[in-house]
Amino acid sequence: MVPVRQLNYLLLICFGGALFLSCSQHAPAPQNEVAVHVILGQSNSIGRAYASQLPRELRAPLDSCYIYNVSRKRFEVIEAGVNTQSQAGQFGPVVKAAQLLRDHQQREVYFVVAGYGNTQLYSSGSEPDWNADSHELTQEVLRVLEQSQQALKAEGKTAVFKSVTWWQGENDAKSSEKAAAYGQNEAAFFTFLDQTPYLHSAKRVVYKLFPEPSVMPYADKVNAAKAKRASSDAKTLSLIDTRKYELNPQDKLHATAKGQVQAGTDLFKAIKNL
Repeated sequence: MVPVRQLNYLLLICFGGALFLSCSQHAPAPQNEVAVHVILGQSNSIGRAYASQLPRELRAPLDSCYIYNVSRKRFEVIEAGVNTQSQAGQFGPVVKAAQLLRDHQQREVYFVVAGYGNTQLYSSGSEPDWNADSHELTQEVLRVLEQSQQALKAEGKTAVFKSVTWWQGENDAKSSEKAAAYGQNEAAFFTFLDQTPYLHSAKRVVYKLFPEPSVMPYADKVNAAKAKRASSDAKTLSLIDTRKYELNPQDKLHATAKGQVQAGTDLFKAIKNL
């Protein structure tokens, strides 16, 4: 006869094993998590530089570097000027940032770029803007991010948004009223992002504006507001100085190919350990 204590032990093992098998059969298999980096802002965030001016290794498709193609609703291998979410033949900081990040981390890298040229953070009242209270471009960005999540889910992957990069403010720097409100509006913008569960833990990278008084007379005020907000925000990893970026001499507003390569390098330095 089996002792009562031993019998209880055997029953416990059997029950535990059965429970484990039952859970194994019904619990979904864990999906592969992938780090995703987001770039938002105005035209420099998507880029107005010409891909034809890039070195050959950056003009070619970047293996293991992926960008979400909004029009096709899928992730694709990054190809400068083809799917970099700017105008045809143009590119932004994502190209160099992705290449360097892939080489540094020795793994696939994923980016979502959602920039809109000639837009402002100050509430427009007539045109789509980034203001948190307007629910215009902010809602459009959330729609894009949620679609990108679904695209990865279809591949058996789970998006983990690691960073949000913000290159914006050119339009706000053209008006004293808009520039004066920039700090408050930028803080509200990031608070809005923080209230989105899948962005709550994302770190921030912020580009300063080019100090070009001829086209942005209040750029210094906007940059000062950016610096003040960033100084008290633990989530902001880097406030990138753009003063040495090469500018298009015709408009003094957009970075050239050389400038965008430097912008991508600076972005990589900020996010390389995420």
